[in-house]
Amino acid sequence: METNEPYYVQKLRDDLTRRQRKSPGYSMRAFGRDIGIHPAALSQILNGKRGLPLKESNSVIQKLSLGPKEKTLFFESLYKSKSHLDAIKIDSDDERMMLDESYHRVIVEWEHYAVLSLFDLSEFDSSISAIASRLNINENRAKVVVQNLITSGLLERTDTGLRKCCPKVRTTEDVSSETIKQSHHEALDLGKKKLDEVDVTKRDYSTGTWAIDPTKIIDAKIIIREFRQKMASLFKEGNKTEVYQIAIQFYPLTEVNSKEVANEI
Repeated sequence: METNEPYYVQKLRDDLTRRQRKSPGYSMRAFGRDIGIHPAALSQILNGKRGLPLKESNSVIQKLSLGPKEKTLFFESLYKSKSHLDAIKIDSDDERMMLDESYHRVIVEWEHYAVLSLFDLSEFDSSISAIASRLNINENRAKVVVQNLITSGLLERTDTGLRKCCPKVRTTEDVSSETIKQSHHEALDLGKKKLDEVDVTKRDYSTGTWAIDPTKIIDAKIIIREFRQKMASLFKEGNKTEVYQIAIQFYPLTEVNSKEVANEI
């Protein structure tokens, strides 16, 4: 059954009904107590009359015992419910595969995402030699990357050649992952290399430094994620001839008072 409820509301409702199934006398009051939300506020959240406060989301997620993918979708739906940015319409197509630690090499090594993106070009020869040429890697490396993608179920061989199996792939977010950390390290190293190799007219590198209120970090993450989604929507149509990667870094330069930030967000 389709529902217009945000994912985080669905997960709250699912968990409540699961507990009630085990214990028919389990009440909304008991559920609120167990996940740390006042019963009256919880009732309003489940009825769509108010949103879940961001500062309570981490605690609620822990008490719902969500897995990495569920945590990401929970946070994402919560962030979207707080967002008020307008402009380019975000593509709402949810046909995407979420990658986790089992896709270690695909996530860590940049060539895998790049090969998948090649299949979205307006004109693309999926032969190993063409892949190697477009990405400036040797053919042996191209063969390994393609085989990894086939093994992972992201590419498949057909009578006419290779085919992309899933329109979109992504990783978890706001979930600690050594694999994703390694991926970010690789993206940073690649970014430094491209800074020297690519003409300034074909790239954009910029930085900004501000004094900030740590309570607005969640708002900043909402803006960054919506910006990424709008970039994807911007390039959904058109004559696609190149594959680009965007990397956004937002980090403290001062020593962070972790306890203060955790209490505020």
